[in-house]
Amino acid sequence: MKEIEVKNNPLGIRVYTVGEPDIDRMPEEEYNLFASSLAMRISDHIKKQKEGNDAV
Repeated sequence: MKEIEVKNNPLGIRVYTVGEPDIDRMPEEEYNLFASSLAMRISDHIKKQKEGNDAV
């Protein structure tokens, strides 16, 4: 697994991959799927953090 550096990363999250993706050469459909999957995981993570803080 390798950490990749994301240029525009306002959340400051770390991104790890198996292998080394070339995002600049991804077809648009694959890039959109990649981006939406990442956004969904980030949203789920934030919801879980909020739920955990509400329980305290």
